[in-house]
Amino acid sequence: MEFNEQERQELEKRLDLIFLLKRKYGNTIEEILEYKEDVKQQIEKIENLEQYIQSLKKDKEEVEEIMIKLCLKMNNIRNKNAKILSNKINLELQDLEMKNAKFEIMINQNKDKNFNENGLDKVEFYVTTNIGEEAKPLIKIASGGEMSRMMLAIKNVLADVDQVPVLVFDEIDTGISGLAANSVAEKMHQISRNHQVLCVTHLAPIAAKGDYNYFITKESIRNETKTKIKKLNEEETIEEIARISSGNVTKLALQHAQELRKQKTK
Repeated sequence: MEFNEQERQELEKRLDLIFLLKRKYGNTIEEILEYKEDVKQQIEKIENLEQYIQSLKKDKEEVEEIMIKLCLKMNNIRNKNAKILSNKINLELQDLEMKNAKFEIMINQNKDKNFNENGLDKVEFYVTTNIGEEAKPLIKIASGGEMSRMMLAIKNVLADVDQVPVLVFDEIDTGISGLAANSVAEKMHQISRNHQVLCVTHLAPIAAKGDYNYFITKESIRNETKTKIKKLNEEETIEEIARISSGNVTKLALQHAQELRKQKTK
């Protein structure tokens, strides 16, 4: 056998270097070489930074140009359908005895290229509830009862495409009676074909449309107020409808309640 001390020292030196590289840059030769390639690319980017920045700016401009075209397309679709939707909602409001109300959809496009998931459009719902008033944002002008009827009109128009499974209407009968109450009851009944509708009401025509009726009471026991809820059977439902329609459960009130329930079946 031949032994070369110089060759041994060179091999040990190289092994030491490899072990050092492994500790710093990876567990295998492949990982070390991959790290080397990454560093090489970073150095190239730094050395050609201006060119790299210009390339990114060009890519950004191309993407923005595509996005602007898509936003314009979205804007055209929105403007077209906003008119259709507004007209349909206004017809619903007529049926809900809000004959002086007018619903409008305002679409404004952001000119500063502040893109979001909806494009560049800012969509707002405006409404006038009385003749001679200027349109104002729905959220600022409508009362609780008006807001509920607005939402009822919107939900009825969008019933076929709306993905919301459950709708809750609290005191939707505020400020309405007679013909308006019947209209609200009918609209809610239509919506219930596609959604689960929960409604808190004090009006007989609306309560009479329910598939299931629950009676809610409050009582004070030992300085505590407790709320109870009871599911009513058909006889109890008719009695309660009679009570809220006339204040007393009379024979005439019961006949009226029964007639309201028959209209629901029809």
